[in-house]
Amino acid sequence: MAKIDTTKAAAQAVAEKLARGKGATTSTTTSPAAATATNPIDKRVPGLLNVTPETLPVMIPAFHPDKYHIADPLNPPENLPQATEAQLDKGMKLYEGATRALKLTGAALDLTREKFTVVGKHAKAFGAGIQAATEIEKVRGNYLDYLNQKEITTQKSVTLDVSQAKTTTDTNIAVYSKDELTQKLKQAELKAEELRLKTVETEGKLSSFKAQLGDYIEVKK
Repeated sequence: MAKIDTTKAAAQAVAEKLARGKGATTSTTTSPAAATATNPIDKRVPGLLNVTPETLPVMIPAFHPDKYHIADPLNPPENLPQATEAQLDKGMKLYEGATRALKLTGAALDLTREKFTVVGKHAKAFGAGIQAATEIEKVRGNYLDYLNQKEITTQKSVTLDVSQAKTTTDTNIAVYSKDELTQKLKQAELKAEELRLKTVETEGKLSSFKAQLGDYIEVKK
């Protein structure tokens, strides 16, 4: 196998990087996909990431398969993209750290998703509690209406008892009043009869006196 000149490969890699940088600086227009990728936030839904097929090319690391084409496996081309051991160690550490960061971020998002699920359940439970409290207040109101109506009914019962007692008393008074009037009538009748008898007696005495007086007058003549 031919030995790869790492110095030449490194220089080539630097030249390619500079060329890409130069191309980026000379370009004055930015594609809509690139603009969206730099700020992939859905403007219609604040905070929601916007990922579409158009944004994928600028969101995925650049990869050119043609640069890795090997016609003869035993004689690889010298212009294959190269990386030094230091780049490999540094890059792998960076990628491993970034992977761990993504895993932590994913775990945080999973936790947040579960949190929002519980928040939704909490809201449903809270809403159910409010509905239950509303029903309880309705029942309490019905119970108070019942107690109020019970008191009104009791008051009407008391009023009825008083009215019935008054009716009974008035009826008894009426009976005694009628009896009293009857007795007064009888007393008046008896008194009248007594007076009539006295009148008859007086008339009889007067007639007798007149008769005696007449006999006396005749004798004197």
